[in-house]
Amino acid sequence: MKGPGRPVFLTGMMGAGKSTVGPLLAHAWGVPWIDLDVRVARIFGATVPQLFARGEAQFRRCERDALRLLLAEPGLRARGVVIGAGGGLVVDPDNRATIAAAGIVVFLEVGIDELCARLLTPAAREQRPLLAGEASLVRARLEELLVRRQSAYGEANVVVDAGGSPQDAVRRLLAALPEA
Repeated sequence: MKGPGRPVFLTGMMGAGKSTVGPLLAHAWGVPWIDLDVRVARIFGATVPQLFARGEAQFRRCERDALRLLLAEPGLRARGVVIGAGGGLVVDPDNRATIAAAGIVVFLEVGIDELCARLLTPAAREQRPLLAGEASLVRARLEELLVRRQSAYGEANVVVDAGGSPQDAVRRLLAALPEA
């Protein structure tokens, strides 16, 4: 199965499955998978939590710069590739315009109950600086972030239910996304 002949950007809340579903989708199409958070860490020589410790605004600048460097790579915009965008990348209108111009933007939609179930594990919380605090506070923080980001996520070209298993989400993505 051949995917779109241009980049597909997976957006959505933390825990929506971008880093789990993205590689599976890329494999199904036989195209590269790129996790923008991994690139940010590699380019700036620090983990996402370490960069966040310097302030969210600083992390968002690093994220924006990594996105621009990625999209400046020769030929990237003209080939199939699946890119996992950080959950907050779309908060910046310039980032939204950049990814919309470069490819297909997909919002992986997951309900708040499932997000909480996925994210309230020690391993998940350790990797996500925005999830510090008690479980009830984490749920409130996720609800706040989702409300604040909803209109940005709503600008996606395609919205896919990413609830349930990663394999189910991939099947829904394959059905929803055009082939080149």
